[in-house]
Amino acid sequence: MEERRATSRYNLVLPVTIRVVPNLTAVGTLLVETRNISTNGFYFNIAQQFTAGTQFEFSIALPIEITGAIRASISGNARAVRVKETGESLPGHLGIGALIENYRINRAESVKP
Repeated sequence: MEERRATSRYNLVLPVTIRVVPNLTAVGTLLVETRNISTNGFYFNIAQQFTAGTQFEFSIALPIEITGAIRASISGNARAVRVKETGESLPGHLGIGALIENYRINRAESVKP
């Protein structure tokens, strides 16, 4: 199968907080983990119903192994562009390919040893 991705994907498992738009309070906050990530999007598995086109806010916590002594996260808006059943690997879950529409990098104070 021909590779269609415009950017490289990195197999990183990072915690992600998701809030579905426009009903941010109806669903509440969902906690998932990335399976892989690129500069344009990320892939994750979720047990809740999700459809292609679903817009959501996200926040990805970056580990200090990547950021050094600074706590940082990437947050913004994304849209589900690919939804597929995970099958036997994670029964009852969906695999979601998300396109990042906009983002910002949030930095906190330095981590003290």
